[in-house]
Formats: sequence, C-alpha cells, structure tokens
Amino acid sequence: VSCDYSQVELRILAHASGEPTLADAFRRGEDVHRATAAEVFGMVPADVDRTTRDRAKAVNFGIVYGISDFGLSEQLGIPRADAKAYIETYLARYPRVRSFIDSTVAAAAQDGYVTTLLGRTRAIPELTGRTVQQRQLGERLAVNTVIQGTAADIIKVAMIRAHAALVDQGLRARLILQIHDELVFEVPEDEREAVITLARDAMVGAYPLDPALAVDVGVGPTWREAKA
Repeated sequence: VSCDYSQVELRILAHASGEPTLADAFRRGEDVHRATAAEVFGMVPADVDRTTRDRAKAVNFGIVYGISDFGLSEQLGIPRADAKAYIETYLARYPRVRSFIDSTVAAAAQDGYVTTLLGRTRAIPELTGRTVQQRQLGERLAVNTVIQGTAADIIKVAMIRAHAALVDQGLRARLILQIHDELVFEVPEDEREAVITLARDAMVGAYPLDPALAVDVGVGPTWREAKA
C-alpha cells in the first residue's frame, strides 16, 4: 500500500501565506496547477491546455523552491523576460504569497535562522554572505526551508503515528519505507482496507493545515504497480 501526500508543499505554502485564492482551489478539489494557470494567464480553467498547465506547475513549484527568472527560463525553454513576467504575474495574483516570502526573508536576515511550522530551526548564514549570489541563495533557502522543512517534519510525524496505530491495532502490516512525501506499507491482503484507513488518518492528522492535508493511495503486489 502506497500512501502519498497530495501536493503537500503547495498546501503548506497556502497555509503559511494565508493566500485565500490558492487555499480555495484546494478546498474545492480543483487541479491547482490548472487554477494557477487560469489566474496567471487570465484564462478560463476549461481553456487551459497541457502546455499552459505545465508552465503554471513550474511556476508553482518554482515559488516553493525559490527559483529565479533565469532558472525558470532554462527549465521551460522560454526567454528570461517571459519567465520574469510569469513570476511577477503569479505574485501579483497571489499577494499574500509575496508578503510571506518578503516577511520570511526579512525575519531570517534579522534572526539569522528560520523556523518550520513545527518549530525546527535552521541557520541561514548565506543571508550575510559577501556576494550577491550568496545572499540570493540565502533568500531562496529561507523560504524553501519553511516549506520543505515543514513537509519533512510532517512526514516524520505521520510515520510515528502510523507505526503506533499498527501496533495498537495488533496488525501484521508494517511500515517499511518512506520516500519523500510517501509512506509504503507491506500489508496482508485481509488487512488492506484497515491499513488504508489507518494510514490516511495518521497522515492527514499529522498537522492541522488549512487547506487540509490530503493523501493519494495506491495498492499492488509491488511498489511499482501500486504507483501505476
């Protein structure tokens, strides 16, 4: 049984920034990349084609990873000016994301560190680096650490909760692997439904995000088939 968080980093971004437009897309169960494409490119969601969606997806995750206009242009194979315009339009459409980025960088520069939503800290000495490149790296690390660091904390809490629930219920199933935002269980056939319920509850309940955490589940005789 494979249990994978659904777009956990973007959900954390929506929660941490308090950006209602982004959060509402998750609450409505929309394809968030399609919704972002509609916002950024001024389109009706139904008219968003695959290429436009893929560009919006790159911008979505680029914001999380602190990508530059140069990096986005290289990734999408578009002019740097276009990449810069995409990022600026995104931040204009999601103003609380911009405020979150600015306030996170400012606090990190003042304190010398950032803190994940669960309270883990990381020093960001790059923010006081001698070169512009070092300081820009520090800005990207500050934002990314809050988002991806929180995701890393959440999956660890989920692992502990899931293992404890397996033990409490006396099940033979075992949590055998964690890969990024995914937990993999080895499960006897007769325990499959119980483990799916248990795992989803453990993972969704690991942290009270708004929009709430969501989990995609796959089942198969091998991990590859469960992910198919």
